[in-house]
Amino acid sequence: MSDDDGLPTFVEAVLEVVDSIPPGRVLSYGDVAALLGTRAARAVGSTMRRYGHAHPWWRVVRSGGLPPMGHEARARAHYEAEGTPLRAISREPGYAVDYAKAMWHPSHPDAHDERTDHSR
Repeated sequence: MSDDDGLPTFVEAVLEVVDSIPPGRVLSYGDVAALLGTRAARAVGSTMRRYGHAHPWWRVVRSGGLPPMGHEARARAHYEAEGTPLRAISREPGYAVDYAKAMWHPSHPDAHDERTDHSR
């Protein structure tokens, strides 16, 4: 099933959730999946790899608050610009998002409808 723009409905839903995450806040791949009523965290990751470049991809983190793999330096610049709480860790990349402080808690189930446009 696809939306009007040709993207699969799941992809559109993931990107809507990601677009709704406020600056300085994050969700994990599993959190995004849970908001969509699924346990498909890996599918969220695949969606972000394929379609997330024009969206605030740095606001979706791996478990433990680790930034998206392969984009650690670029993500850190975004986190610092947005004031996202970070913590030092002993392994690469040397930092992680302080997930307990930075996790976004949508105010209601349809919160992803209140999104910000991050298109180019």
